Amino acid sequence: MTTNGTTNGDFDYSIHPPIANDKITLYVKTANPTNTANTLKPLILLEALQIPHHIHIIISTSNETWFHKINPYKMVPAMEDPLPSAQSVNLFDSSACLLYLAEKWDKEGVFSGKGDKERGAVMSWLMGYTAGLGATGKTWLMLLPKLPADSDALAILVGWIRKDYDVLEARLSEADQEWIALGDRPTIADFAIWPHANAKVAAMAKIEFGEWPRLKGWSERIAELGYVRKAVDRVGAFGHGGS
Repeated sequence: MTTNGTTNGDFDYSIHPPIANDKITLYVKTANPTNTANTLKPLILLEALQIPHHIHIIISTSNETWFHKINPYKMVPAMEDPLPSAQSVNLFDSSACLLYLAEKWDKEGVFSGKGDKERGAVMSWLMGYTAGLGATGKTWLMLLPKLPADSDALAILVGWIRKDYDVLEARLSEADQEWIALGDRPTIADFAIWPHANAKVAAMAKIEFGEWPRLKGWSERIAELGYVRKAVDRVGAFGHGGS
């Protein structure tokens, strides 16, 4: 069933359902704090670059065995980009999705960097996040509803989140550094980091976000970007009647 560009529902879990053959398909799940944070990242860039795309809501990443060929880790977000040869490019991991979209559609390097120096900075901060706050934040969000609030495991993860916030605060304290990777504009590094570095996430971790004033200001600037606001509105509605 397809409604407003969103596929959902009645199909054999072992068979790849029909999807659009003329645009990227972004695979998502019904919105919750864990998958919403990661799905938001490529969705922000899709909105920023106005890339035509299709949303497909996965009912069960475990049971829908056709999806395992898209992402062997059975997680969202993932993407499928159809090719003229009737084949497709399959992508998984939110950072990989960001890099692919930027390479294919951001030809001027607005969000991915212009020239070697800018691209190097964007890549470094994106990969640093992926290995650091991205991994920590995802694990913390997954364990948060499963463990007691005072568990040692959660406390350790929150400690690591705080250390990552320290690194980001130091970066934003440098001269003329309004954004994470580049000084003059947001990039895919900012889009990747923001879903795990904002007041809402900090409150969930019982962290006073004001301890990092420059990071807090950066987070508020990201939140005010029009394409970010649109992506946030959309991602929270996936599986709840929105597309």
